Amino acid sequence: MRTPITMSDLARRLGVSVATVSNALSGKGRVSPELAETIRRTAERAGYVPSHAGRALRTGKTGTIGLIVPDLSNPLFPTFAQAIERAAKRRGYAVLLADSLDDAAQQAKEISTLLARGADALIIIPRRGTQIDHIPVPLALLDSLATAGNTVASDHRGGGLLIGRHLRELGHRDVLILAGTESSTVAKERMAGMREGLGQDAKVTLVSSPASLQAGLEQGRAFVPGSATAIACAYDTLALGVLSALAQRGIRVPEDVSVTGFDDLIWSEISHPPLTTVRQNFGEIAEIAIGFVTGEIDRGQLVPVEMVTRASTAAPVKKAASTSHLQGAV
Repeated sequence: MRTPITMSDLARRLGVSVATVSNALSGKGRVSPELAETIRRTAERAGYVPSHAGRALRTGKTGTIGLIVPDLSNPLFPTFAQAIERAAKRRGYAVLLADSLDDAAQQAKEISTLLARGADALIIIPRRGTQIDHIPVPLALLDSLATAGNTVASDHRGGGLLIGRHLRELGHRDVLILAGTESSTVAKERMAGMREGLGQDAKVTLVSSPASLQAGLEQGRAFVPGSATAIACAYDTLALGVLSALAQRGIRVPEDVSVTGFDDLIWSEISHPPLTTVRQNFGEIAEIAIGFVTGEIDRGQLVPVEMVTRASTAAPVKKAASTSHLQGAV
């Protein structure tokens, strides 16, 4: 059985003191960013695992960060969780994951549970009604700039603007927007950006629903061919459900209707057809959130997004005049 590598082993390998290694891995003390990164990379390659029990006895800290997400059945949030876990691990922290089940009361219970387990900090993707003034540890909120106390957010409105402009440039003037839940500030920002990008002369129909695959399936089954030339979804989960339902009905994308999403989940590139969407930088969001709760940075940030154009969008097909109309014109 391999003997676990210790902090002393790392210090000997790098020719530095144990205190320097400890400070670099904990994000504390005066260690240059370059040396700290070298120490972290060496620790990761060597398979170093910090002793959280020992750390707790010495410092009163457990070396854990609590992460609360709204719904683990939504593919978006495991993606966030993975990015947070990677960023935390590079700093020697473990992550305790909790699911609020999209309920503010359950979220409050999960906050209490994580604090009782000794979490040194919390990162929360909040639900409406979240109370944060009583939390006694460093806290990062991942939501929208409009959310009080928000730490880091993607440029949701800017991403919606990119989608709206893309559809407008293709020639779409009749668009169905599947806007997600009415209570979501993120969904509202994305929708507002889409409407702005489409322009005031566009005919826009808004439909609110849960941001889920099932909701997307239901909307795709209810879609009336010809009622819109494009369906702009506030989330990839909605768009992927729509694509599936339209395919089952024989409605072609993008020939009969274009479809867009937002998030660039892993399935969006391999859907049929591949989904035009907006890419969030989950890695950068995670780095900022972890850096905030560990004291590396002291202010929140807005993270840029990127338009990803794939095969689910095209110019709307102009319908030929009907035979009856032509006969009437003779």
